[in-house]
Amino acid sequence: MNQRRRLKASAREARQARQARRIINGIFIGLIVLMVIILITYYLLAG
Repeated sequence: MNQRRRLKASAREARQARQARRIINGIFIGLIVLMVIILITYYLLAG
C-alpha cells in the first residue's frame, strides 16, 4: 500500500513538472510573439 502511494506521488510530481514546463514555454512564446507584433506595428507606424 505504501509503495503504491509513493508511485502515485512520483507520477503526480512528474505530471506537475511537465505542466510547469509547458506554462514556462507558453509564456516565452507569448512574449516573443508580442515583441514581434510590437516591432511590426512600430515599423508600420514609423515607416
